[in-house]
Amino acid sequence: MLLFILLSVVAQTLAGQPHGFSGTLVDFTDPKVQGHLDALVRMAQSCVIKVRASPKDVRAYFTNSPPITRSGQCFAACMLEQSDVISHGKVNRDLLVHLASLVNGKNSRVVRKLHSISRLCLDSIEGMSDRCQLASTYNDCLNENMIEFAFPLDIAEEAVRKMPFHLIQPNLPQELRHPY
Repeated sequence: MLLFILLSVVAQTLAGQPHGFSGTLVDFTDPKVQGHLDALVRMAQSCVIKVRASPKDVRAYFTNSPPITRSGQCFAACMLEQSDVISHGKVNRDLLVHLASLVNGKNSRVVRKLHSISRLCLDSIEGMSDRCQLASTYNDCLNENMIEFAFPLDIAEEAVRKMPFHLIQPNLPQELRHPY
């Protein structure tokens, strides 16, 4: 999730925002930024296979829409667990905030907001034991309250096109089967 948050901030900045959240413009051609984006796609590809997520599940995740299926909830859980933001049903807020600060700066407005919103979102999952529901609910809370992290649609669609749906759903239309 945090990797997703970091890349969402990068993606929004690159999609035509005049200034980054910390006053700097992120260079999408920067190998470090591209490396984070590539890592996010690889993580999502792994999660698609693990939870048998559909294109709709992945699109919902990358467009910050609540999942409508159980596999969509579990896709969110897989993404958050692989980024270590959630481990054994516990949210690591410190890691979440730290990773966001790497892109935005420790004292940026976005990081300060994330610090308080991430705490608020913990309340939304109190008492939950189902890992998919817990992760999905936490992710939805962050998405609802941190619109700064929305991927532009073209970047979200490109990520969806790179998913290996053909490995889990062989009867998909050809345009969704090609992993690249």
